[in-house]
Amino acid sequence: MEFRASLEDEALAAMLALRARAPVMLRVNEQLKSSAQAIEILREDGIEAERALIAPTALSVHSGAARIAGSRAYAQGIVELQDGSSQAAMRELVDLFQANGKAPNVLDYCAGGGGKVLALAAQAQGRWFAHDADAGRMGDLPERAARAGAIIDVLPPGDAAHAAPYDLVLCDVPCSGSGTWRRTPDAKWKLTPERLSELVELQSKILGEAAGLLHPGGWLAYTTCSVLAQENDGQISRFLSKTPEWREVHRRHWPIGPEGDGFFLSCLARSG
Repeated sequence: MEFRASLEDEALAAMLALRARAPVMLRVNEQLKSSAQAIEILREDGIEAERALIAPTALSVHSGAARIAGSRAYAQGIVELQDGSSQAAMRELVDLFQANGKAPNVLDYCAGGGGKVLALAAQAQGRWFAHDADAGRMGDLPERAARAGAIIDVLPPGDAAHAAPYDLVLCDVPCSGSGTWRRTPDAKWKLTPERLSELVELQSKILGEAAGLLHPGGWLAYTTCSVLAQENDGQISRFLSKTPEWREVHRRHWPIGPEGDGFFLSCLARSG
């Protein structure tokens, strides 16, 4: 089984973690309020949350989760629902590209609902673009960005080259979601070897497309909510073997845990 082969000695711990209830995690928009202020505002609306260890912006919700969507903190853009591992990866990415002078022109190439580009925009200065092959997935993004006080340029499907070249392109690619199976337990039964191969092919295609949208010297960030090697380390190894002008500058795995799902981040740089 690919799951066991990918995780080896860590497979049993991951399987046990998948049997537990998934945590409800919030991301604090620190441009609007501090974590302490967000916790107090949430408490006044009957939501008990505390700071989590996985990321500086992360709160773990212990009670009142059903009230989040109707809370003042959510309505005012102070908090967003976002998994802890995803938050940690975006904070790590911000720290990396700021340390290397990146970020003025950033594209979230597979934006979906826009949670990751909103997390980036809340933590750094830059010009932010969102693109997805399915425009419907980005339908709520303008409203969410307005709540958060962020300016996100939403690009139509196939129009990512409109504002290119970019300094950073984030590819949160379609994947097996194996790091999130406790949220969607039926998904593990739907993943066949054939479907996994299709996903790996699609991921490779997306990486190739995104690489062509960057400045010389630009950065490519690849992420999945998977713990499977074919979609993570294997995918990056294949990309680097075909594109010698690229090098990996950072790689990180997050395990399935009490504050976050399984997650993968690789940062790639092209020679100038």
